[in-house]
Amino acid sequence: MPPETKNVPGLVAEFLDWLNSNKIKEINPIIFAGIVHYEIARIHPFIDGNGRTARLTASLIFYKSGFDHRRFFALDDYYDENRSAYYAALKTAQTSSGDITKWLEYFTDGVLYSINKVKDFIIKIGLSSKIEKEERIELTQKQIKILERIKKKGKVSNKDLRDMFGITRQAMLKEISKLIEAKLIELVGKGRNAYYKISE
Repeated sequence: MPPETKNVPGLVAEFLDWLNSNKIKEINPIIFAGIVHYEIARIHPFIDGNGRTARLTASLIFYKSGFDHRRFFALDDYYDENRSAYYAALKTAQTSSGDITKWLEYFTDGVLYSINKVKDFIIKIGLSSKIEKEERIELTQKQIKILERIKKKGKVSNKDLRDMFGITRQAMLKEISKLIEAKLIELVGKGRNAYYKISE
């Protein structure tokens, strides 16, 4: 349950003071992101979209801490699989006098789940050797789906990919060029018979 409306401005001000204080520098980034997520959901500063704002802010904390995980996955994937468990975890603090331990356990489980999904994806697509060489690879969600589709089908044409996303040839070439430049995929053939495959 959100607090009374009249209390929200004060709670937001108190939260922002803490968020901008030196106290947060000693907190593990995962725990910090979990606390911030919970506080935004608890204070409920908006009529709608508090959960999305909380998850986005947690993602920003990860990004600024060096996790850079939004290039690969979103925490929403974990929460969306079982929304009732997500809300139940948020509510545990209200039934335990403000103790957010259970929520943080749930939140950190979600981070681990997301990291394992990234790990499985890296192995599945064959990026392990590049990661081991410490090459920095930043991919959009579209580029990840392109790699998954090529890996699954073996080869795909530009048209196949355009139909998949419903975007123009120029927009698709923009996504593809990054993958070719990173030597993740390669173009085979020319004209209508050309197709993309995973680089060997």
